[in-house]
Amino acid sequence: MNQVSIDAHPSDQAIIVRFEQSPSSSAGISIKKRASSANVESLGHQKIIHLKEMSLDVDIRALSNVILQKCLFIPATSRSQLEQVLFYIQKRGNQRISARSRSSSAVSFDRRPIHSPTISAELGKIDEYIECFYGETSVEKNKGAVALYELSKNPQNLTQLVNNETLMMALARVFREDWKKHFEVGTNIMNLFVNISKFSCLHGILLHHKACMIGTLCVNAMEHETKRYDFWIAEMKKTDQETLRKLKTAIRKQAMLLAACVTFLTNLATDISVELKMVRRNLVALLVKCLQMSSESTSSLTTATIKFLLKLSIFDENKIVMEQNGTIEKLLKLFPIQDPELRKAVIMLLFNFSFDSKNLPKMVNGGLVPHMASLLDSDTKALNMMYLLSCNDDAKAMLAYTDAIKLLMKDVLSGTGSEVTKAVLLNICLEKRNAQLVCGQRGQGLDLLMEMSINSRDLMLIKVVRAISSHEGATQNMFLKWIETLIGIAKNEGADNSESKSSFGLECMGTVAELKVAPWAKIIQSENLVPWMKTQLQEGIDESEEVTVLRDIKPLQLQIVIACGTMARQLDAARLLAPLIDTFVQLLQSCQIDDEFVVQLLYVFLQFLKHKELSARLMTQDSALGAHMIDLMHDANAVVREVCDNALLIMGEHSKEWAKRIAGERFKWHNAQWLEMVERDDSEFVDYDDEDFGADLKFDHYDDGFDMNEPLF
Repeated sequence: MNQVSIDAHPSDQAIIVRFEQSPSSSAGISIKKRASSANVESLGHQKIIHLKEMSLDVDIRALSNVILQKCLFIPATSRSQLEQVLFYIQKRGNQRISARSRSSSAVSFDRRPIHSPTISAELGKIDEYIECFYGETSVEKNKGAVALYELSKNPQNLTQLVNNETLMMALARVFREDWKKHFEVGTNIMNLFVNISKFSCLHGILLHHKACMIGTLCVNAMEHETKRYDFWIAEMKKTDQETLRKLKTAIRKQAMLLAACVTFLTNLATDISVELKMVRRNLVALLVKCLQMSSESTSSLTTATIKFLLKLSIFDENKIVMEQNGTIEKLLKLFPIQDPELRKAVIMLLFNFSFDSKNLPKMVNGGLVPHMASLLDSDTKALNMMYLLSCNDDAKAMLAYTDAIKLLMKDVLSGTGSEVTKAVLLNICLEKRNAQLVCGQRGQGLDLLMEMSINSRDLMLIKVVRAISSHEGATQNMFLKWIETLIGIAKNEGADNSESKSSFGLECMGTVAELKVAPWAKIIQSENLVPWMKTQLQEGIDESEEVTVLRDIKPLQLQIVIACGTMARQLDAARLLAPLIDTFVQLLQSCQIDDEFVVQLLYVFLQFLKHKELSARLMTQDSALGAHMIDLMHDANAVVREVCDNALLIMGEHSKEWAKRIAGERFKWHNAQWLEMVERDDSEFVDYDDEDFGADLKFDHYDDGFDMNEPLF
């Protein structure tokens, strides 16, 4: 033996002894025999000695004596060098502790492969690293794989590596033969391909090596490992502690290999044709299985799988497969997620699923709402997700028990709230309890929203205010001091030519129309509303024509009619609105095609009819309103029919003449329907079978108890 050098292992708690020896030397032969008896792992002229414990209380001098006694190839003259290396390892700390204890001493001779990467890799030694793949042990193969992986970390080396067909073939061969037995070798090789696949310009060269078929090998590895995982999980339930520990270690290494495979396939999937080939190999289901494998403890496999699923989820066909395999439920189990990158990817994936209405209840029931609520002020993706969740009624109710309202109000009132923030606040204020929390006990929250929306003319904020006003109860009383302001804005801006102004004025009028508790008679007089409303309602009506035609129904006119319906609930206010009755009748005559407008007009008349002293004016013998009511009582719109029936019922109770007239009209209509049915030519029913015939004409509704074929006398 000519020279001995002792170095610290780059990452493990071990020392590396390198030496040169002459094969012809008798001393060399003697040392070789004694080293063999010492059970030391050999890498040519290199010995690796693993140290069990290197805490600060270990006696370096005593430890060096033990090593010199057991490692006969280290001469006593190297004691000083040995102690310096041991002292360095002791100060560096315990980076890796051996999982198995082989003796009571502080030294362990391990035959297992080295997991840490070799730092000293040179591009000119590629052939030497390829030669390592032909070694008999996994340690030799891993040495070559680690060196090549280190080279691949430098982008300047990638082209030369990819163009070396011998290297690519060797990598594929070793991966195919060894990944089932040695996870470290397979993981290092796959990480090398991951580094190459990061650059799309190299994908063509990479895919050109069809003999390698590395993409196919990845999918095969995923298929095999997912099945092996199920077997290991079953074994863990019935094995001893030692085997259980080994299986857990194997599963952890398996996850690292799968993470590299998934990342590689994700990078290759930038080409849609390549992605389709992967999908045909049932890759989506495999990824969902990988997600299940990593759901218990988040790891690199979790992040890699989520990112690939996110990319695939833009296609409905892939989303269907994911939903069928319970992806949403598996994603929900990951929360709370501390890793920002993983959390962002998970929320984006759930966001893609949330556009399907059947998935929202799954997310709400799975407890996603509280998690998103806690992230509103720090994660824009969570805010977007919360917007879709807030469309669900159950989610709205849950938000009352989170800090979401507090965070949203803080964001909005600070002036930094985005349109999405305001939209979420709008949605949740449709829930009564949430609206009460926004307003506060004394209405301070509502006052702040009102002031901010009016001062900035913010359309979204005034919509939030309108949503709050729709709830009956104490919150409506909080609006009383703002009614005059809202009416003033509606009068000044509701009919403005500017779209922004008219929209804001329209929302103000819509807010006013919701307030049932206001003293409307007093407000109508103080604000002189009747002339203004009449002017707005008559706009577009040409009274010179024989048949009144409404040229254009404006949104402001609809809101005024709704407001009149609210006001007319109070008798004093209804008296003041009586001059508008003729205008309402004209509108009813001229806007038959607009069902929403018709319903609101009928509701106004219904409120008038409920007041005895005003109903007489509406039920004169030649009343046009009664005729319109009778005409609309069989309208195709169910809501129109319902309001008409209620109004006609009141008219019949107040007037016997109208009761007879309404009953006669109902009889005429039913009779006309019957005559139309019986007068149809038999040929019209040739193509009908019994089921269709009955469904079409609904004879059950007109069954009077006798048979038409039976003689009457």
